[in-house]
Amino acid sequence: MNKKLTGGRKRGGCIKKFKPDSPLISIITVVHNEKNKLQEVIKEVRSQTYLNKEHIIIDGGSDDGTLDILRKNDGNIDYWMSETDTGIYDAMNKGIEAADGEWFYFLGVDDVFYNRDTLKLIFKDRAIPIDIAMLLGNVIYGDERLFKSRFGKSMYFKNTIHHQGVFYRHNVFEQFRYGASTSGNQSTKHYRISGDYQLNFLLFLQKAKHIYMNKIIAKCGSGISMQGNLSGYIEEIFIRHEHIGFFKAIFFDTFTFLRYFYKKIFVSSQ
Repeated sequence: MNKKLTGGRKRGGCIKKFKPDSPLISIITVVHNEKNKLQEVIKEVRSQTYLNKEHIIIDGGSDDGTLDILRKNDGNIDYWMSETDTGIYDAMNKGIEAADGEWFYFLGVDDVFYNRDTLKLIFKDRAIPIDIAMLLGNVIYGDERLFKSRFGKSMYFKNTIHHQGVFYRHNVFEQFRYGASTSGNQSTKHYRISGDYQLNFLLFLQKAKHIYMNKIIAKCGSGISMQGNLSGYIEEIFIRHEHIGFFKAIFFDTFTFLRYFYKKIFVSSQ
């Protein structure tokens, strides 16, 4: 296991604060052996015209020169950490622990904001009710396909919120972490691909309040959960069984298998 290394402006005492007219936005990026893409995502966050933001980068102990990129950009990153982790959701939880924002957003190394003013258009001079837990929007991914995030009964069938199409209020993570059960304890199962579905499904079951903004937030790569592998579909099934029970979940499992075989037979062959 490699030694834990940290850096960034927070280490030097530069802590940003919440402002009533422009809440602090924590942008969390996790990375492992993607040094070239990492440099681009650092530039991407810096280019946002919304000023009250912080960039948290969690590296899973890369050995390709990623650490050199982090050190070179130490003055452009609010906080970074590099150490071995157990997977993407472990890294994301570490990012949550390090973040100080009112709202959290996860930006992957393959992703870019829709334009330079995206955060400003969402948050500047906008009063968001204190009981709102999620802000939902749209993303463009793959071959220019539009994904509109939805939060409702369709969550029983699949994850209808794109990971780059949602901002979470900080207090969501005072109750949950990726891999947390409804009791607040760690789940007995480790979800390698569908941990974001589990979080969103738990918020749905708790009737969390949200606002849907018909705005494009980001342009995204495919991501592991969008690639249609069987493991992701199986994890969806386990998540429902864990949180709503076998007899209620079994009905929705049928649709999960139908989605898998449809993608396998028709989409993959195109």
